[in-house]
Amino acid sequence: MYSLLSAALFAFLMIATPVSAKTYPIPSENPVATISIPNSWEPNEYDKGVEGTSKDGDFYFAIEAVDSKDIGEATKEAMQWFAKQGVKINNDSRTANETTLNDLPAMILNFKGRDKDGPTEVTLVLVKTLKPGRFMMIYGWGSEKAAEANGKDLDKILSSITPTK
Repeated sequence: MYSLLSAALFAFLMIATPVSAKTYPIPSENPVATISIPNSWEPNEYDKGVEGTSKDGDFYFAIEAVDSKDIGEATKEAMQWFAKQGVKINNDSRTANETTLNDLPAMILNFKGRDKDGPTEVTLVLVKTLKPGRFMMIYGWGSEKAAEANGKDLDKILSSITPTK
């Protein structure tokens, strides 16, 4: 009886314990926001932000702060970044939607593309921050299947973004 109760309590605690995550400033100096990324994504900080890869290794995510005059200039920077990562984007497949992300104006751009593993879905989210002339750039890419498989984690990551004043 005691071991059955112990096993049930252990199972409950494992289910009830949230996945551990760390909160990162974006960027580490003079941040425009903070974001929480699960440790399972093996987050890695770099000069402008933080990046991580899903536990299954099939979806890449990064968020960084950029200084830019406008969204058009920021988008151009992002396209250059994807090219440096070996992601070829089909510009004819572009879809764009204006939205808000945690009360901040945002533009979501989706593309079809290719990387070293084959066909890929590419998402770029440009977020206007509370600081003039500064944007957050959120990069994501992976197969359509990978995006679906990691959707819950991605939703949690995006909903954790908190702007700094």
